[in-house]
Amino acid sequence: MKLKNIKNPSIAKEIYEQARFVQNKLSYEKWVEYIDAHQNYFTWEDDTPDGIYRREHIDEYPEWAKEGILNSRKGRALAEFNKRKGWYEIDLAFHGNFGIITTTFQKRITKEHLKRLLDFADYLNAYVLNNGKKIIDKRIIESLE
Repeated sequence: MKLKNIKNPSIAKEIYEQARFVQNKLSYEKWVEYIDAHQNYFTWEDDTPDGIYRREHIDEYPEWAKEGILNSRKGRALAEFNKRKGWYEIDLAFHGNFGIITTTFQKRITKEHLKRLLDFADYLNAYVLNNGKKIIDKRIIESLE
């Protein structure tokens, strides 16, 4: 497997074709514990200037949007803020309905990123997956070109 072929890996307790069919769901509590314990790297979206603004100005949003904003508490964690571009380059989202964590990378994924995700997955007793179907373990990370 080539590193460039890994795009936005996910973390789940089982391989899946479609996230809606995942049976063995990740723990939201353990997700929060891990992110809270790694605040030197991750930032809750709620704690960013955008997240604070949304909470402080909730009354300015249409009713249909308020519920999503209020229910997203500790639902997304961000990492690697790029000061020049003005945004975080890594976005992790916990999907409670599906019981998985998805990632979005605004930069090339490195072996170090995958090792960090693997540490997170190990904490959750889960897998790092490419396209939901291919397990990325320590052996695969070390062999990536």
